[in-house]
Amino acid sequence: MGGYPAVPERRLRDLGLGFRAPYLKRTAQLVASGGLSFELLQRTDYATTKAALLACEGVGEKVADCVALFACEKYEAFPIDVWVERAMRYYFPRRRQTAGRLHAFAREHFGAYAGFAQQYLFHYVRHVRGNLGSTSGRPSSASRRA
Repeated sequence: MGGYPAVPERRLRDLGLGFRAPYLKRTAQLVASGGLSFELLQRTDYATTKAALLACEGVGEKVADCVALFACEKYEAFPIDVWVERAMRYYFPRRRQTAGRLHAFAREHFGAYAGFAQQYLFHYVRHVRGNLGSTSGRPSSASRRA
C-alpha cells in the first residue's frame, strides 16, 4: 500500500473517529491501492465525482459534496448540513422541500459557484445570525422578526 503503515481501526477510534473509523480505513486503503484517484476525480465532472464518492462505504450526500467541493474543486457542490438546511428553509421558503429538492434548488439558484454560497450561508447562520429556529427548520417568530 504505497509504503504507508497500516493503522489499526482501534487507533482511528482512539482519535475520535468513532463509528466512522472502519469507513475511513477502507477508503484510505481504496485511495492507497489506486482504486479511488483524486486526480481523476478532479478532472471529471461534478456528477461523476459525486457518484464515485457516494460509492465509498459510509459516504453520504453531505460528505460527498464536502469532498467534491473542498478536495476536488467542484464549486457547484452544495453540502447541506443542519445549519445550511435551516438557512435554506428560512431564506428560501417553499412548500414540501425535501433535502433533494433543497439541493437541486441551491444548485439551480446559485449556479456554478453554489459551494461559495453554501459557505456564506453556513458562516452567517453559525456566527452572525444564530439559530434560525427549531430542528424542523421553521424559524421562531422572534428569530423571523430579528
